[in-house]
Amino acid sequence: MFSQTRTALEQFDNQHDFERMAADILNALGYTEVVLIAPRGGSDGGRDITFTTESQGKGLACVTLRNDIQRKFEEDFSQRKAGEYEKYILFCTAHLTAKQKLDFIGFCVGTLQAELVPYDIEALRSLLDSSLKSIRERYLHIKDDSKGVNEEALSALRDELLRRSKAESLLLKAEKFATSLMEKDALVNEAVALCPDFRQRELRQLGIEMSIAVIDGYDPVTQRGRMMAGLGRGMGGYKKLERNEIARLAATAIIYLRKNVLETTMPDADGLLYLACMYGYQQQFEDMKSIIGQAVKIDEKIKEKFQQRKILQMLLRACNSDQIKLEVLRKSLSLPLVSKKTFCDFLQEFDLTGFNGFIEWIAVKRPSAPGEKGTFLIKITPPYPSNEGKVSASGQSIKSWDFETVISDREPVTIEELYEALHSLFILLCPIG
Repeated sequence: MFSQTRTALEQFDNQHDFERMAADILNALGYTEVVLIAPRGGSDGGRDITFTTESQGKGLACVTLRNDIQRKFEEDFSQRKAGEYEKYILFCTAHLTAKQKLDFIGFCVGTLQAELVPYDIEALRSLLDSSLKSIRERYLHIKDDSKGVNEEALSALRDELLRRSKAESLLLKAEKFATSLMEKDALVNEAVALCPDFRQRELRQLGIEMSIAVIDGYDPVTQRGRMMAGLGRGMGGYKKLERNEIARLAATAIIYLRKNVLETTMPDADGLLYLACMYGYQQQFEDMKSIIGQAVKIDEKIKEKFQQRKILQMLLRACNSDQIKLEVLRKSLSLPLVSKKTFCDFLQEFDLTGFNGFIEWIAVKRPSAPGEKGTFLIKITPPYPSNEGKVSASGQSIKSWDFETVISDREPVTIEELYEALHSLFILLCPIG
């Protein structure tokens, strides 16, 4: 939507007037002892305006019209020292991305031990078009019929900006310093309580992160901290989630994704994919089927993501060994029927160039078959010419991760014979990878 204020800011070319406008905004927002360092030009050492914060601490505002905002930020803020200022405010006419804001705030919190409030072109437009219209008229020459500054509106604006600033600091803490998903959850909800505008974006993302933890079986926030401490996955620092922890994360993810994806005016396919996975984990087949249908209706290509191994394994939990449910799922995801011909053709035509490892299929144990039930990952030795094209296979339960030998590698068989052996024990769904 066209904005006269945004256009005027984009065309603003007087650095000194921009600094004066920033100083007037700081005064209007209630900061005290606002001082322009070099109002007539000259070196300012990367310091444009000093001020006193709400808590009577030292504040510094950096003001720029430059478009290369990343470089300008690095030039100015690299000159600052930890603890030198309590609060920084960045005024610019550039468009800051969400990542840039997070990176800039993170640098100030982590390196300078200070708060940063960034006002890019959109934030400035919002200020100038709401409670600071007199400042807008003075510097951008956009007429203000109301005249003056409404003190009641300014007070409300100051409160809102303070809440938003605290909320952004909490979100930064959640993203950078939380030690677990549940700690991150508490921080995000505290931020959302302060600034409800963040609710849909933040809780949707948190719901997805919790879903990924359920799918992978470990807390990525905790694992990140362990890896930073020098402990990698599979080593002493790796800790799988307990069953009760997974159940709690799945239940919370469903709440967040229902409210912030499914029940919104424009649900997104990726959010629905993870909601379907959580219903799969909880073995709620009808809910899962409905969500899959909605996701596919939004984006037909999402079927490819649903067919990824870990995602598909989660969906299969809701099917158990029920062939009717498996057939419904297969049709929902457009998985082709597996016959002896398609299975054998797949193995015979498999490109072995530079290939190492097993050919993997996902399958479900037949109710009448012996051994552990549920979903299995079938691992097939490739049909190398050196072995006369013969193969062997084992099945790994995705629940216990125990292996069951189907055809021993000591006595490999033809591809056709392997199909018969697998078909008697499993319902074959599709190859993986």
